[in-house]
Parts: sequence; structure tokens; C-alpha cells
Amino acid sequence: MKRIKFKNVIVLVAIVFLMIVVGTLMYKIVTKPDKKDNKKVETKKVLKDDNKYSAPEIKLLGRVEDTRVVNGIYEEYGAVATDEYDGDLTDKIKIDNKIDINKAGDYKVIYSVTNSKKKTSKAERIVHVIDVTEPDTDGIPVFMFHYFFDDTIGESGPDSNYYQKSLFEQELKYLSENNYYFPNMKEIRKYVDGNLVLPSKSLVITMDDGHADNYSIAYPLAVQYKVPITMFIVTSWTNPNDDLQKEMTNTGYVYFMSHTHEMHEGGCSGQQHGAKILCVDHATGVNDLKTSAEMIGNSDALAYPTGDNNEHSRAIVEEAGFALGFTVDYGKVTVGADPLTLPRVRMNQGNSVESFISSIE
Repeated sequence: MKRIKFKNVIVLVAIVFLMIVVGTLMYKIVTKPDKKDNKKVETKKVLKDDNKYSAPEIKLLGRVEDTRVVNGIYEEYGAVATDEYDGDLTDKIKIDNKIDINKAGDYKVIYSVTNSKKKTSKAERIVHVIDVTEPDTDGIPVFMFHYFFDDTIGESGPDSNYYQKSLFEQELKYLSENNYYFPNMKEIRKYVDGNLVLPSKSLVITMDDGHADNYSIAYPLAVQYKVPITMFIVTSWTNPNDDLQKEMTNTGYVYFMSHTHEMHEGGCSGQQHGAKILCVDHATGVNDLKTSAEMIGNSDALAYPTGDNNEHSRAIVEEAGFALGFTVDYGKVTVGADPLTLPRVRMNQGNSVESFISSIE
């Protein structure tokens, strides 16, 4: 029998040892690192899924910057919020109102919303509360328009109720450049009751009936020059909840208010213009106005159809819960006036910018 050399034994042992070491390393590389790496990959995947969702988007409704007088009334416009994961988050918006309406200053209204991924967004509205340094002494003009035509493209208005676009634009431009104050209807009621001082440079712009040219001509100019307007609409003719009307309201420069629901029609022959509101059954009239107010979402003010009003119609307006009623009688709104039979200033075709300025100064 041949003898195994010692040198060969050492080599053999070394080879076996090396195989064991290599095998052990391979086991660690092939098995344990896989589990560890899988965990890392899984963690990265979760983080990637979370990060692909952005924070919610908040869109403020109404004016992003507003001005109110001391002791006036700030009206909250609200906001909407959405994101790609949760969808509509509007009902989760929190509003932190920092306004002290009794003290002049610049205030913030802060809107915040957090989605289900714990991501938060914020938005701010600036509200300037100003002191009245030059108070009104002779009343507030409430201007009344009806229809518009675009004279810049050669159109003409068939009668005096039609107002030219170019003139209306010049008037709004003047108001904007000269820092006029535009009280809301709640402030007008407070002013009439003697509980609010308004600046001498204050006025309100209203339009009756809600005709198409109010939307196509007056509305864009109101937004452009940042002059709010009130449209008295007949809610059986115009639905304030349609998309266009909502768009207008959401700018903060258009207020919709009642011109009745179905009483802008005849029915009371021999009385003024014969508007139905003059002699309609009391309960029917109240129901009509409540229907209109519910559709619009407020009972701040009403304009009598064709201006027709009497004690009967006034009682209907009062019981329906309206704070203000406007006629077509000429005059300014003054402290102590009957809030349900307020006058206005009719605007007719053929006016001039100079006559408009003289009527407000």
C-alpha cells in the first residue's frame, strides 16, 4: 500500500476548509441578504407610494383681499379643497378667523385642510378693517340698472333702460381708482338702523331682472375693476345654482338677491304697474318670497317687481323675513328710513361720466 504524503493531506484539508468557508459565505449571500434586501425594497416601495400623492389644493371663494369698515359686517365666502387621493375635502376645511371687526387693522383668515395621507395645506385671505375718517352725512346712493348693450361694437339700446358698456366701464374705473367703499346689504341694514357709520364715498350698484347682458357685459367689468354688484333675479327665470351663476358668486363680485319667484308678472290691473305682488293672497306671496330666498340662499334684500309696492306687499316682504326692500322711487338711502321701502337712483342711457361723478360727490 502506498503511503499518503503529509503534504498532500495538508492540501486536502485546506481545500475542504476553503469549501466550507465559501459555502458559508454563499449561504449568507444567497439567503439572509435576500430577506434583508426584501425588507429594504418593501420599505422603499411604501415610501414611494406615499410620496406620489401631493398635498391638498385649497381654492378660496370670493375676494382674496377684502375691506370692511370698523363695526361693519364681514361675510365669509368660504373655500373648496380637493386632492387626487381623497377627492373633495371641502367639509374638512378648518377656518381660523383672526378678524376683530371693532378695531382697524389688517387681518388674516386662515384656511387649512389635512388629507388622509396626513398632508396639510393652508391658504390665507386678507381683510382690511378701516376707520371711517369722513363719514356719510347725506345718504348712500343705490344705483339701479336694467339692461346693457355693447356700443363698442356698434350696438344700440332700444330705450332708456339700456345702458352703454363704454359708459358703465368708465364709471367702474372711476370708482376703483378713487377708493370707493361698497357696503354689503347687511351693512346697509345696520346703517339704516343707525348702528353703523359708513364713509362718505360709499355706494351700491344693483341690477334688476338678471337679463343675459348683465352676465355678458356687466359681470366681467365688475370683476375687472373689483366693484361688487347686486343682481335682483326672478328665481323662476334664473336659477342661482346653475354653473354660471355659481361661478359669478364665487368671484365675490356678484350677489344674487330676490326679485320674487313668480310675482314679476301682471295680475293687479289698475294698481301702479299692475304687478302681482300688489294684490296676491298674503300666504301665497309669503310662500313665493320664501321659495326665492331659499333658492338664492339669503333674504338680505328684495327689489319689488317694476317697483310696485303698497302696504299689502310690504307686509308680505316683512313676514317672509327680508331685511331690506328696494323700490324704484328716486333718492338716497338714509339713516332712519323704512328699510322695506328704500329708494334708488335709476341709471338711464345717455348719462355722462360727469353727471355720474356729480351724483356721488
